[in-house]
Amino acid sequence: MGPGSVIRFPIGVKWAMWFAGLVLVFIMPLSAQSAPAHPADTAVRDYHAYLAGLDKDNLDSFSGAVAYFKNIQAQLPVVRRDSLFKAFRTYFYAGISHHNDRIWEDLDFIERLHADDAETDSIMTAYRKTLRRNGLELFKFGRLYYVDQQNGYLYRQFYPYLSRAVQDFLAIRRTELKSGFSNRDSLLISFAQLGIRIITWERYLERYPDSVIRDAAHYYYRIYLSTFVTGLKNSPVFDDYGIMPRVLRRVYDNFIRSNPDTEAARIVGAFYSALLRDDFRWSTNVREFYTAHSIINMHKAQAPYR
Repeated sequence: MGPGSVIRFPIGVKWAMWFAGLVLVFIMPLSAQSAPAHPADTAVRDYHAYLAGLDKDNLDSFSGAVAYFKNIQAQLPVVRRDSLFKAFRTYFYAGISHHNDRIWEDLDFIERLHADDAETDSIMTAYRKTLRRNGLELFKFGRLYYVDQQNGYLYRQFYPYLSRAVQDFLAIRRTELKSGFSNRDSLLISFAQLGIRIITWERYLERYPDSVIRDAAHYYYRIYLSTFVTGLKNSPVFDDYGIMPRVLRRVYDNFIRSNPDTEAARIVGAFYSALLRDDFRWSTNVREFYTAHSIINMHKAQAPYR
């Protein structure tokens, strides 16, 4: 067969090739198209985009984001609702922090807060109303004002829509918010109560190892455990002479005996053993314990208010 020769196929083969080509024409474009997005995926993506586009300077963005969540939650499986709650909680906390930074830098606003007529000032009255409708409240210790969430706000707004793991998280936090935690330098609860919180969060983490909110639960566990064995600046575990008060020794002893099956009791037990070696005085053994167990020095760290 020469270079200019034409290949001739039998009639049957020609028809088979024509049909195969026709099938490819119609099928390839269909297979190349991506499957349509699931409505739940679209709703989740849209909610994240909505949060990203909000103005943190506008406190009403909080209530708007809550309303948006409630409007779409019925079309979502519970695992997606949990995920969106986590996204809202992150935005909510970042917004609170941003707002506090703003008011602490606004000297005129601080002057209004401390004015004798602050309770009747129309601007301050409107401000407090805005806080309340967005789940916020104005708190004060000493001369410092700060904004934080209302006790139980997240619980009231989200509890019915979430998984049992996140519901339990909200229930624990609602209880803790009632009594607060610190005023940065001093504990607002007793060391014995602090021990109860540690065990509560350890049990939570054991019960829900895959909770979408696990990181937050672990944060509270580590902060409480570190505070339990280091104290705060004005709630120390050692007195000015480096000696641990007897009442605190009893708290640790009772904690270890009451929770023998927990990791926290094992860690506090190691702390207690280090103390025993030096007659309950500050020593290098205590410092080595802190290092070995990655204990945060809460005298230098910023303790949460609530």
